[in-house]
Amino acid sequence: FRLGSFNLEKVASSTEVVRELICYCLDTVAENQAKNEHLQKENQRLLRDWNDIQERLEKCVSAKEALETDLYKRFILVLNEKKTKIRSLHKLLNEVQELEKNTEHEREATTHSEMTADRDAIYDESTDEENENLSDPSVLASG
Repeated sequence: FRLGSFNLEKVASSTEVVRELICYCLDTVAENQAKNEHLQKENQRLLRDWNDIQERLEKCVSAKEALETDLYKRFILVLNEKKTKIRSLHKLLNEVQELEKNTEHEREATTHSEMTADRDAIYDESTDEENENLSDPSVLASG
């Protein structure tokens, strides 16, 4: 496993190389600090945005729950009104059906009594032959 390799060379002015290395390190540190500050500011901004969004979301959830509660109460009122109307219509339907049954029974009873009365009237009436005999004077005289 080889991580890396380099060759060292002898330089004429080591102070210059050390100065360049130090300048490079300082520049890199300064760039990293600037990036770090920028990232921290970005992080703070994102955190504020997140908090704002979370507050809005909580408000939305509260509003949604309030709306659901209101709609549920209205739904219950409408549902109860519809149930009451259905009950009254069922009651009215049952009354009409009972009235029709009673009317039908009365018609049947009336028809039956009329038929009985007609039969009785027929039996009470004299026949045509009897009428002829009663109106014939010879039958009256012989009778």
